[in-house]
Amino acid sequence: MKILGLTGGLHSAGLAYLENGVPIFAFEEERFNRIKAYKDFYAMKFRMPWECGQHVWYHKNYDWLKLDYITSHYDADVAEKIWRGIGLGPFPSEKYIKINHHLGHCALAYYCSGFEEDTFVVSIDASGEKYSCRMYLGKDGNMDEINNIPLTHKSLGHYYSMLTEFLGFKRLKDEGKIVGLSSHGGYRKEVYDCFNKCITINGLKTDKDKGKKYLGGIYEDFYRLWFEEFGSKFTQFDEDIAYNGQLVFEEKVLELFNNLHEKYPNIKKIALAGGIFANVKLNKRINELDWVDEVFVAPPMGDEGLPLGSALAVHKLKNPDFKPFRLNDIFLGTSYIDVVHDKEKFNCRPYSPTQLAFDLKEGKVVGWFQDRYEHGPRALCNRSIIADPSVPGTYKKVNDRLQRNDNMPFAPVVLDTHASSVFNVKKSKYTAEFMTMLYDTHLEWHNKIPAVVHPVDKTARIQIVTPNSNGKFYDLLRKFHAVTQIPVLLNTSFNVHGEPIVCHPKEAFVHLDNEIVDILVINDKVYTKK
Repeated sequence: MKILGLTGGLHSAGLAYLENGVPIFAFEEERFNRIKAYKDFYAMKFRMPWECGQHVWYHKNYDWLKLDYITSHYDADVAEKIWRGIGLGPFPSEKYIKINHHLGHCALAYYCSGFEEDTFVVSIDASGEKYSCRMYLGKDGNMDEINNIPLTHKSLGHYYSMLTEFLGFKRLKDEGKIVGLSSHGGYRKEVYDCFNKCITINGLKTDKDKGKKYLGGIYEDFYRLWFEEFGSKFTQFDEDIAYNGQLVFEEKVLELFNNLHEKYPNIKKIALAGGIFANVKLNKRINELDWVDEVFVAPPMGDEGLPLGSALAVHKLKNPDFKPFRLNDIFLGTSYIDVVHDKEKFNCRPYSPTQLAFDLKEGKVVGWFQDRYEHGPRALCNRSIIADPSVPGTYKKVNDRLQRNDNMPFAPVVLDTHASSVFNVKKSKYTAEFMTMLYDTHLEWHNKIPAVVHPVDKTARIQIVTPNSNGKFYDLLRKFHAVTQIPVLLNTSFNVHGEPIVCHPKEAFVHLDNEIVDILVINDKVYTKK
């Protein structure tokens, strides 16, 4: 059975293709057109996945005419608009199946979780059709809805948008900066109260949105509370605002989950998707609940994951016996074999993991470009910049080169055999393969790998790498460990600030030419600038 999922819009456009329940490819438009998706939101541009449609040749057996089903979270008329926006002919409406926005998120989370036990499956974001949250009970491969939060009630996703914008940042772009900034602040009761009073949890719902504008209640209530407390006084404690805003956010979501647990006390697995679960500090708090055995967060947790999630939902609809499975990896993008380089600009040598391990030990910053790119927002060592996290000054050097000013440290990628000895990893190791979980770092490692440990709270957004998830990178990391006695490398996305993660080798060579990276590894070749 061949199913195509598609989406377009103001902040996400892409395609995903499923064959017999197996993800074959999942493309995001920003990777090809080099325009960050959030920019469409501010330009009010409905983006079509046109470039994605031009790259379906990557799968040699793909045929537009042989699709069994086409799906999206949009109504059929919008899906037809997207279809035609790709440059295709008449829309085969008889093959179209609409999947609800949050069901698409939840299908992705549940069916990729591999959970055999009963599972809470939850999607929360700013809004999706008529809801900001839907909750399902996953049991024996089926999902039954058990709760939702309609848009007549306040949205937790809009709460975080409000916090982001209040601190002078942009929604859909800078939420991660708020997460990082929050760990630099501290508790202030008067600030905490403003956030705490602007949204309330009542059982499995938030309080009613009584705003004068659609979805505006949480903004109106917070700003009223803030100005009642502080007036127009100039404040210089952004870190404390971020800290208390994040703290209240975590507490409200945890209250929802604990209330859910009271109603269904025997369920101990959680599968999550939707934009708010890009927040790794929140995910850490959920994972640390004493009644939770394991959490899985969909790797493309935002709307970029909806084409694949919708396709999985349709596959389940047509194949009732379909059950959750585990992903080996999320490398669902394009790859490039025949790489041509400018011989007047760049030297080339064969790849040797041992030699590269010594290069890293000497402080070199390496661009790592391998096989197919990752689906979702995280660079998982196929389109990554890597470095030795123990070398003094590495954090500042890489940050400066990438024109990055985030408060978040870079992410550590760690050998599976050493994850628990470096970080406090007691559960949810599978989701950590996709860098969707935050953990505390053991004390003895704080000063050994400073570039990947938060300077204040000593947490790390880790990626566990296994021989099955990424064999080539695993081998490099083993060699690096043998050379340095450090089973960890710094990993950050292969892009300068404000650009999408690199897709094509030509973009990687620009980074080498501009000295963003010292060494570039593409497939089995190593390039340096002359």
